[in-house]
Amino acid sequence: MLLTPVHIRGKRKRDPPPTPSSVAAANTDKAPKKMKRSLASLRASRLSRHRTVLESLPAELLESILLYSENLSLPRSSHLIGAKLSGRATMLRLFMLAFHDTWNQWFGIPKTQLHGPRPKQKEWALFDGDALFQSAMLELPWVDVDFILQAQQAWSDRYARGRWYQHSVPFEDGYDQLNHDHQGGFAHFHAHDCFEADYKRALQWPAFKTEAMSWGTHDLHPRARLPVDLITGPWDEEKKRRLFWLARGGFQMGGEGQNPVPWEIKLKCLENAVINAEEPDPLIINCLIGNWIFLDLPEDIVRKHLISLDRRLEWGADEPASRAILRRIRNTLDMFMQLPQYHHMPA
Repeated sequence: MLLTPVHIRGKRKRDPPPTPSSVAAANTDKAPKKMKRSLASLRASRLSRHRTVLESLPAELLESILLYSENLSLPRSSHLIGAKLSGRATMLRLFMLAFHDTWNQWFGIPKTQLHGPRPKQKEWALFDGDALFQSAMLELPWVDVDFILQAQQAWSDRYARGRWYQHSVPFEDGYDQLNHDHQGGFAHFHAHDCFEADYKRALQWPAFKTEAMSWGTHDLHPRARLPVDLITGPWDEEKKRRLFWLARGGFQMGGEGQNPVPWEIKLKCLENAVINAEEPDPLIINCLIGNWIFLDLPEDIVRKHLISLDRRLEWGADEPASRAILRRIRNTLDMFMQLPQYHHMPA
């Protein structure tokens, strides 16, 4: 008689599991060896794996899309697209495109050469060009005065090589040491040299000289906006030169069809240009200070500045030219506060 086997738990021993080191050794022996890849190739593969169709386009095609669309958001859409469109040649072509219509219409024509009856339609409607596009370009951080002059020179070489150009800054006798033909002529224009000649003349002007004279031309649409940092200051040499280029080019502050300038920006301009300036700069005053800056200012803040100006004038430590500027601004602030309908700065 056979006995029935009885299974008792724990009696049948199993082999112990392999140790981690032995498993790793076995896997190492069986697994194929990986090929070593450089860090650059690894990054390139990851970038291509997640790259969009637009990012995959060559830089030349992306530039054509940018120029055709005039959409400044395209370079900001991704770091890769921004890098492809960051070449100086691309930026110059974009700037030239923004200002082409205005430059082509008014190249070399000073404001003093405009004659005839005043048109019935809005003045800004007579100007070619896109004011919003130009404003957006002027606000870009890499657009400085050297870039603007380079773009203007490249444009004139291509579109206005033989056209007449006349300076738009008034010339006075005694400035012949500038060694520049102020009368201009055919093929006379050189962006850098003409700008330097005009800028050196403007540096010799006393404050408020531009108020009673017609000067400048139309290098930008009259409804184009100035970058805020050029209005409020402070101004280093590059900003002063860029501000003069824009003032000579015919920008308008608070003009018809423009959005009103916030009073905070007006006060900041007044404070940095005159009230708190160690020595007011006549060039800044000639480029910026006008009736627009005195309108719609808070009365309480104006009174504080009047007290500050009175104390500074009473102290008498400023040079005579600076004292004349401070007194002129003080009287104008007081007049505009009392007579808001008055629209001319006092002599």
